[in-house]
Amino acid sequence: MSKNNIDNKKTEEYDAQPEEQGQKENKGEAKDEEIPLNSTEKEQASTTEPIKSPTSELLESLNEEDIQKLLSAKQEYEEKDQIIEEKNELLLEYEDLLKRRQAEFENYTKRVKRDFDESKKYATAELLLDILNGIDNFERAIDSAKSSKDFDALLEGIIITETQLKSVLEKKYGVTVIDDVGKDFNPNIHDAVMMEESDDFAEDTVIENLQKGYRMYDRIIRHAKVKVAKAMSSPDEQEEREGNGPESSPKGV
Repeated sequence: MSKNNIDNKKTEEYDAQPEEQGQKENKGEAKDEEIPLNSTEKEQASTTEPIKSPTSELLESLNEEDIQKLLSAKQEYEEKDQIIEEKNELLLEYEDLLKRRQAEFENYTKRVKRDFDESKKYATAELLLDILNGIDNFERAIDSAKSSKDFDALLEGIIITETQLKSVLEKKYGVTVIDDVGKDFNPNIHDAVMMEESDDFAEDTVIENLQKGYRMYDRIIRHAKVKVAKAMSSPDEQEEREGNGPESSPKGV
């Protein structure tokens, strides 16, 4: 083969390479092209609707009136939520106020109890002061009698002191003596210590005060110990009573 023939053959091979490369590129491009649809597939594609969210469907189903109702409901909810928040704040204020009032009441209770204990402790101070004044008068009367050896002066001083003490007890403290001689026996006032036959008094009558009783305003603070009269008995009854034992108590004792 001549040199010219060899060169021509190489030239033809070189020219053929771009054509083969172009055919390969065309084949690759054909792979990327969409697959054509038939008429049925095209019809189905055209009738398929896009997927919608539930919220979008709900909004599309509402009319203007429904939207206004929803807006009104939202506003009402917000107003009620605001009211609840205000009520909660008010509740916290009342709770704090209650705690403070409770603490104040506890302090008040403690203070009242303390004052009551103090009053109870020193309630008799004024009475004792009046009694001490009476004791002073007794001491002066005794000292006077010792120096003068005068019994009548001592007696007079004692009587004056007794009168003063009784006057103070009655005027300042409402304390009066129970002196019921000649009155009917009353178990609410009297303690019958003994009984005695008497021609001068009726049966169950107080004939003597053995120990005076005292009343403070309308309350008995000490019962009077008394002797009570009983009816006179015949000699036979007296003998029978002496044989049977002690005398009977008055009615109501």
